[in-house]
Amino acid sequence: MNTSLTRRSILAATSLVLAAGLGLGACGGSSDTSAKKKDQLLNAGLQAEVQGDYATAKKNFEELLKAEPTNKFAHYNLGYIAQTQDKNGTEAAKQYEAALKTDPEYAPALYNLAIIKTANGDDAGAILLYKRAATSNPTDANTQLNLGFLLFKTGDKGGADEAFRKAIALSPAIRSRIPANQQPN
Repeated sequence: MNTSLTRRSILAATSLVLAAGLGLGACGGSSDTSAKKKDQLLNAGLQAEVQGDYATAKKNFEELLKAEPTNKFAHYNLGYIAQTQDKNGTEAAKQYEAALKTDPEYAPALYNLAIIKTANGDDAGAILLYKRAATSNPTDANTQLNLGFLLFKTGDKGGADEAFRKAIALSPAIRSRIPANQQPN
C-alpha cells in the first residue's frame, strides 16, 4: 500500500492551511500572537519532518499540542512519525485516533489508521476506515484501491469490483497495480 503520493498531498495541503493561518495570525492582538506561535510550531514541525529530522518535528508538534491539545495536524503528523518508527503502530494509532476525535472525517488519519489495522490483521476495521476515508476524500484513488484489495481478500468480489472501478476511473494507470485475478468485471 503506497502512501508516498498521499503523504506529499497532505504536506502540500497542510502548508496551504498553514499559509492561510499565518495570514490570519498577522492581524494583531494578543490571541493573534498565540495563533502565530502555533502556526510557527506547525510550520517548523512540517519543515523538520520533510527534511527527515523527526526528533525536531516531534518536539515542535508536541509543543503545539501543549498549546492546542486538539490540533489534528499535530496529532496526525506525530502519528505519521510514529508509524515510520513503530512496527505494531500502537503510538501511531493513538495519534490518528486523537486527530479523528477533533475531525472524525479527516481522511489522512482514516487512511493511515486503516493501514495500521490491515497490518495488525483487523481487516473489518480497516474496511470501515477506508470506506469513511473514501467518503471524506472521494477523489483518492489509493483509498479505493486499498479498499478493493481488502474487500477481495475478505470474499466480497462485488464490493472489490466496485472499489477497483472507482480507483481506475480516478487514475487509469492504477489498473496496472491490480493483479489479473482481481481485475474488475
